[in-house]
Amino acid sequence: MNIQIWPKVKPWLRGWKLVILLAVLLIGGLIVRGVYKSANDTSNILTEVVKKQDLKQTVLATGVVTSSTDLNLSFKASGTVKQVNSAVGRKVGRGQILATLDQKDQLATLTSARAAVASAQANYNKVLAGASGEDIAVAQATVDAAQKTFDITKTQQAVLVQNSFKALLNTGLAATPKSSNVGSVEATVTGSYTSTEQGTYRLAAYDTGSGPYINVTGLETGNFRVISNAPVALGTRGLYVQFSATTMSAGDIWEVEIPNTQASSYTTNLNAYQSALQTQSAAVSTAQSTLNSALAALNLKKAQARPADVEAAQAQILSAQGQLAAALAVLENTIIRAPVAGTITKVDIKVGQSLTALTPAIVLQNIDQLHLEANISEANVAQIQSGQAVDVNFDALGPEQRFGAQVTNLDLSSTVVSGVVNYKLTATLNSPEGIRPGMTANMTILTGEKLQTLAVPARSVILRDGKKYVRVVTNSKTKDYFEQEVTTGISADGGLVEVVSGLSEGQEIITFINKS
Repeated sequence: MNIQIWPKVKPWLRGWKLVILLAVLLIGGLIVRGVYKSANDTSNILTEVVKKQDLKQTVLATGVVTSSTDLNLSFKASGTVKQVNSAVGRKVGRGQILATLDQKDQLATLTSARAAVASAQANYNKVLAGASGEDIAVAQATVDAAQKTFDITKTQQAVLVQNSFKALLNTGLAATPKSSNVGSVEATVTGSYTSTEQGTYRLAAYDTGSGPYINVTGLETGNFRVISNAPVALGTRGLYVQFSATTMSAGDIWEVEIPNTQASSYTTNLNAYQSALQTQSAAVSTAQSTLNSALAALNLKKAQARPADVEAAQAQILSAQGQLAAALAVLENTIIRAPVAGTITKVDIKVGQSLTALTPAIVLQNIDQLHLEANISEANVAQIQSGQAVDVNFDALGPEQRFGAQVTNLDLSSTVVSGVVNYKLTATLNSPEGIRPGMTANMTILTGEKLQTLAVPARSVILRDGKKYVRVVTNSKTKDYFEQEVTTGISADGGLVEVVSGLSEGQEIITFINKS
């Protein structure tokens, strides 16, 4: 120390002045050290060494176990359950009868159909052999009886229709005065209308000076003088008219409608007439059909076995066989058969129970061939491909038991679930043992995998101007770095991303900088 300065400093080195000096020096040192440390503090920077890792890219989904065979079986006919041959857990083969309804009516129809086939076959054989004289005589007698029945039916039905029509035409006949009539004379119609012509009688009163006359026009024409209250013929068709007085106003008019559609019994008689026409048509048609059949049979017996006759007999056989097939189909509607082999998982019917057609009765599933179905959102659907591995656990079995599966199908069409577009995924289980239809499956689908490839945390990748950068550390102590452009590959689970180019194994990179 300079000798000239020391005498001036020396007094400060004694007593409390020395303490103050030391404190100032200590505080200054701390400040200088703090500034230096702040300038070189790297505790807010997280780094990681680039290394090779096994990467996996997965999609999570919740699915359900479904059987490849999942059938709700029911009867196609209504009836009473007669027999149940199935129980839950029972394995059945294709075509095996599982349940039946009461079949009395169907069996009777089937027997009749089989008889029709036998009859058609016998007729075919008879055509080939030719008819005997006795057969022809019997056939002729049948024709004669059918002809007689037809003639009688035709006559009887014609009379019934005629009587019904006559009753309709005579429904409540009345002479209705026109509203313009001056007088109050009433006209009463009696008798029975014998014609079939419909129309109107018009009665007009006039006076020639020698008393009232009636001019008749319409269905018939004529004139007569009213000289008493006795009935006077309207014409030649069975009707009479009687006036309540012999004096009347000229110009008064009465009309007789045939039939009287305003009569209270008109609708009843009209319905009866229409019913008679329908009955006539049906009865005559039936009688004609019977006669035609008899004539055809007779002609067939008289003719020789021509090729056309043989073909007709063969056609009858085919028709009868068709009826037999229809009867068998009706009988089959009372039976539930297993359409495929499988296991009964539900029986919802009892013997004696009355069922309507198509009521669900038995559930048949193939519990040995189970698969998984799940909905995949459109955000992940592009990553899913057939053959991808699926890791599965089931809520019912616990997370410890894990099963393998493979994606087998992804629907092309979508479905909307709660406003989200989804696509149905199907996956096949490697081993379905212990698994049951309906179980909830937690599925992890492996959509991508890279073994021993360079990877970094996704948060370390910076996206700027369409390019990707990673901050590479150049000084591990001071954490100096530069930005290196990189090319990335798959985005994997655990927040990792593959680095295809731009980095080397062992490089230190910045993953996070806390700027707070």
